[in-house]
Amino acid sequence: MFLQGVKATGRIIFFIFATVATVALPVAADSTGHFYVNEKVTLGINAGVLSGQTHERVYAPEEGGRRISQLDWKYNNAAVIKGSLDWNVLPWMSLGASGWTTVTSTNGYMNDDDWVDASQSQWTDRAVHPNTTLRHANEFDINLKGWLLNEPAYRLGLMAGYQERRFSFTSKGGSFSYNSGAYTGEFPADVTIIGYKQHFKTPYVGLVGSYRYKRFDMEGVFKYSRWASATDIDEHYLADKTFVGKTKHQQYYSLGGKLGYDMTANTNVFVESAWSRTRNKKGSLTVKNRSDNYRDSYTDSAGIESSSVMTTIGLKYVF
Repeated sequence: MFLQGVKATGRIIFFIFATVATVALPVAADSTGHFYVNEKVTLGINAGVLSGQTHERVYAPEEGGRRISQLDWKYNNAAVIKGSLDWNVLPWMSLGASGWTTVTSTNGYMNDDDWVDASQSQWTDRAVHPNTTLRHANEFDINLKGWLLNEPAYRLGLMAGYQERRFSFTSKGGSFSYNSGAYTGEFPADVTIIGYKQHFKTPYVGLVGSYRYKRFDMEGVFKYSRWASATDIDEHYLADKTFVGKTKHQQYYSLGGKLGYDMTANTNVFVESAWSRTRNKKGSLTVKNRSDNYRDSYTDSAGIESSSVMTTIGLKYVF
């Protein structure tokens, strides 16, 4: 799956460079007069890789809120493709929209730890699942920017926006160690043990700045929120149970940077990287037993967290 993702990403990057070469060879880059104030609409496409981890936690409020379970899902170098649109509506205002998605599923890893004995700091039960898959992940983002400074070679502004992000995992097989190592064994290799999904909804505010020097331009973006909300769904297939967690008022941070080079007066090739994190927050937990349709709900019993890094190379065209 990873090799398929690498090949897909490679084809996309090749297409980007082929397009750059086709446009750039006949026309020399003309940086003179290419200013931010002249840009009306900018379209971008980029491709690269996404790495990160998510955490699912369960707490026991009746025991002082201690952590009794944690699942850690990790993935590396998932192939992604991204598109973006920016429209300078007025000299002091811009609208932006972007979205990315994984191209194919990607190998990952998952640990499932439980602390049954409150007097024991070390986990009592552990299951490891090397055969874990990030089935898909995606995001869309819309934002409004207000420019405090908008000069020919630089600009600085405030932004407000909204984004949604989704992740989906499955884990098969693996091994377990229960009761502090007294009971060990392996799960059937071809059996799906756990399925997990996360869905984040995040309104945010931020800062954005750009600087241009000759053919080069740089951009930095910082986003912050304390209004993020999340929902996760954990399917324990062998136990025939579903765990649904919901959180509100989570903190979210994102820091991104972009370095571009003008191939022509309208075409720019760039490298972009972005780090983001949604911090853990306790919320409600609903447990459903599918065999008899029984369910129960608990407050301050769920925890949801996620962080990721995306690095891409791309092409943008200015109208």
